[in-house]
Amino acid sequence: MGSRFLDHLFKPFFIPGVVIFLSFFTEESMAAGNIHIESLKIMPSFTVNREYTDNYFPRDVKTVVDQNGNEKLVKVKKAASVITFNPTLGLSLPFRENLFNLFYHMRSVRFQEQDMQRYDNDSHTISSKLQWHFFSGLTTEIVDNLNYAQYPPAHSDGINRNLYRNSVSVLTSYELGRRYKSELEVTRSYRRFKEDQFKPDNSDNIAIRSSTLYQVMPKTFIGVEYTHDRYNRKDVPVQDTDNTSQNYWFVINFDDPDGRLNGKLSGGTTKIKYDDKTLNTGNSFFGFNGGLTFKKSKYTTIEFSGMRSQSTTGVTTEDAQYGASFKNTTLTLELIHKFTYKISGTVSFSYGKMEFNSEGATTQGGVGQTVSIARKDDVKSWGGGLEYKMRDWLGFKVNYSYTDHNSNYLEESYTKSLFTTGISLKF
Repeated sequence: MGSRFLDHLFKPFFIPGVVIFLSFFTEESMAAGNIHIESLKIMPSFTVNREYTDNYFPRDVKTVVDQNGNEKLVKVKKAASVITFNPTLGLSLPFRENLFNLFYHMRSVRFQEQDMQRYDNDSHTISSKLQWHFFSGLTTEIVDNLNYAQYPPAHSDGINRNLYRNSVSVLTSYELGRRYKSELEVTRSYRRFKEDQFKPDNSDNIAIRSSTLYQVMPKTFIGVEYTHDRYNRKDVPVQDTDNTSQNYWFVINFDDPDGRLNGKLSGGTTKIKYDDKTLNTGNSFFGFNGGLTFKKSKYTTIEFSGMRSQSTTGVTTEDAQYGASFKNTTLTLELIHKFTYKISGTVSFSYGKMEFNSEGATTQGGVGQTVSIARKDDVKSWGGGLEYKMRDWLGFKVNYSYTDHNSNYLEESYTKSLFTTGISLKF
């Protein structure tokens, strides 16, 4: 797809024009899920969104001189308008009790401001999954995700990052009778940056997860889960952040007989051990991950999700100056309401907390501040949207979200509004 075609495609009136044009097609002529070749199901789709934000580079700051001649830092906001184009092609081939899926997804981002067009970026993802039933109770899934992506910088004076990633996992599950279920999953992944200045963040991972569940009620399982994750990163010539993490978690999966409340909750002790022993402070903590879905009525659904984990900061990113890792806690609540068959709306709220471990930080943990003050961020956001389905295969949406990121370091504090309009087609 040439740049000239994309330039015409991303004109301001493209989205409403396409909506009006496609609305003249009948429901039956382009019904979703109608493309089949024998048992092969073909699922093309694409979305086109126009997004506007008042703060695309939230970390930007500048130095100004006040009336008394003193220098101080102030935040700088840079507004931006972008068009995203997201085509997807999916193939699904069932054979006997087995299944093979193959998906390709592309994301193309084009800035409308001329001085921002150097941040135009594209990403490509190919995902495949083979699900194989060997005999009663034994199933194996092999999943491969291959991705090439370009990421815009965190500051307006930066450059795009070009990143290659691949992840392969093998999941084997076995059901013993009707009450016991065991799973063993092995995942091998890597990432490689193209630019030399980002190559210290090249990494290799191998993760092993095992779980055993016991059915205590018709649709409720409880059990235990163990995860072992080895993380290796190039790091040179900066500090070594290679580490091994382990989870000892309790798990509950449930679905009430009426189907109104279902979810999965898991949590317990998480331990992370760094090869550099000077970083092993506060790395044993309570972690959790899970979600609940409550169908209040056939029109209203409430979803709740939460997680708490520890992440290693990127060696070549701005976060590295605050320490080698941080704990991240996120809670999200979403209300989905269907007003009519064609019109639905969502309202969401979320709260997050980031707590940085100052071990391994650089001399300055921010402009004019030292790392003796551990960085702590509180992130609050809310938003809502409406979707109108002109056809089963054609939808139009409008969304708005607001984020308030409050940190004890000025350059990490910001507010951001994001307004999105778009169309989606699914055949």
